[in-house]
Amino acid sequence: MPFIGTAVIKQISDRKVRITGLSLGESGDGSVGLAGATGSAPDVKLPAAFKPEGYAYHTAVPLADAVNVTVNITGGGIGGGVIPSVLKSGTTEADFRITVTDIGGSGPALEMYFEFH
Repeated sequence: MPFIGTAVIKQISDRKVRITGLSLGESGDGSVGLAGATGSAPDVKLPAAFKPEGYAYHTAVPLADAVNVTVNITGGGIGGGVIPSVLKSGTTEADFRITVTDIGGSGPALEMYFEFH
């Protein structure tokens, strides 16, 4: 089951976005993609002005390592074993996806931050 609710997306800076207004169904998962996502559509797209990319440091730093995701529990269900899990996949703006899964099964409200370095 995808996210439940209406995403409230606020770009805080050119490198940071906050999303509220969403929760997950019981043991559900939702996907977040970049503005240029193609193929299977993510449940939520980040703003076009949020443009993370992989870079070279001592070695190549892929997109999944360059983007940091923080998920905070903001609503009910805190005592119900809520454990949000985050999986990042893909290597380009088109296929990069962030999947957030509630493996605790209680569906609380979420506050999510997406930031890149």
